[in-house]
Amino acid sequence: MDLGPPCSPWTFSRLALRSRHLSRIRERLEFVRGFFPELSGVTVRVGLVRKPGILGWGSLDPDQPGVWVRPRRLDHFTIAHELTHLLQARGLVPRGERACDLWALARSPLVVDHPPGYLALPRALKRLRQLEPAHSQLLHQAARRAIAARQEGNRRYLLAFERDVAARWRESHRGGLAGAIGPILRPLFGARRA
Repeated sequence: MDLGPPCSPWTFSRLALRSRHLSRIRERLEFVRGFFPELSGVTVRVGLVRKPGILGWGSLDPDQPGVWVRPRRLDHFTIAHELTHLLQARGLVPRGERACDLWALARSPLVVDHPPGYLALPRALKRLRQLEPAHSQLLHQAARRAIAARQEGNRRYLLAFERDVAARWRESHRGGLAGAIGPILRPLFGARRA
């Protein structure tokens, strides 16, 4: 039984189609979308943000999913955040910008290349333009713990995330970054050999 051609994952605005950054935009969108299986079979409209100071925008209309991105400053995390808004529109993620940041962080450390903008973080971490893999892993694991706490009934899970990251950040800078991040990375990369 033929159901016709598969639906395209994206439709691009005329402005996006004319952008000299279109191939990079498409490449980054495809990479991040791989971490959002809930959007399979959904065509997402993609446009460009033109307003200064705005990195992205995601539609909260479940019937017309769309994201708008800034082509020159296109971080994986910004795309993950905007795609998470599409999940919010479908009732799969709690509403709000802070919750959106948290659920985007929990997707994968591979999409956490920039600090979230709505959650409170230690100042030194928030100021980083690009995150190191250890920082991405720290934020990702803290987000997963916070979401698990929410599922157990903790209504202050966002605050718990912020406190968890602050405590681990302080600890990591007392004994050097390897002091606190080492135990996080050890299960991923194995024990250090002498």
